[in-house]
Amino acid sequence: MEQKDYLQGSYTEPSSVPQGINVLTILSFIGSGFQIISGFFSYWIIPFSVQSVNETRALEKTREMKPFSGFLKWSVDATLRQYELRMPVLLVTIATALICIWGALQMRKRKKAGFAIYTAGEIALPLFTALAIDAWSSIFGFIIAIVFILLFWFQRKHLTA
Repeated sequence: MEQKDYLQGSYTEPSSVPQGINVLTILSFIGSGFQIISGFFSYWIIPFSVQSVNETRALEKTREMKPFSGFLKWSVDATLRQYELRMPVLLVTIATALICIWGALQMRKRKKAGFAIYTAGEIALPLFTALAIDAWSSIFGFIIAIVFILLFWFQRKHLTA
């Protein structure tokens, strides 16, 4: 029977991917998958939202909703614009998610180019949304993009070539 020396620590092979990059890329893969699914979901749901535009416009004119009439008008305009551009929005949503996945895969291989690719993919969708639909519609996308870009920025020391 073989005796174990319990005072000696067990040796584990170090991961080739630093833990910070590993966690961030996994979160990026999950987020990109969610982005693709929500892109398809939005494409199929927006026609139903357009059907309620007349009700929203009628609600906008009621006395009780006067303080919110500006918001309701903005909401209707953004919904109609998104409906008009639903196919380009879907295509850009899928393309930018795939670009982010590609950049994250490059960073898992410890390549600096992956950071630039990921950053371009992360900024492209909120920028497209701001230009095509409305700036207010893209604020949350910009916040998430900036947070992840900064988190990856702090991990750049692990990236080579």
